[in-house]
Amino acid sequence: MRRKNSNLTAMGISVFLLISSFYNFTRLSGTECIRAIHVVSLLICGMAIGIFLTNLVALLRNKP
Repeated sequence: MRRKNSNLTAMGISVFLLISSFYNFTRLSGTECIRAIHVVSLLICGMAIGIFLTNLVALLRNKP
């Protein structure tokens, strides 16, 4: 039972990171030059999606 709770916690943290980084990325104006914050924001989005999907699959596999 402990494993399921840790998966949900990791999913919650990754969803929070995904929402906050996506919100910050959409607020940026001007696409004429890519700044370092664009790259960091997209990397965080990608990592959060990966963590979320990994934990979702693990949660579904461990379902009784």
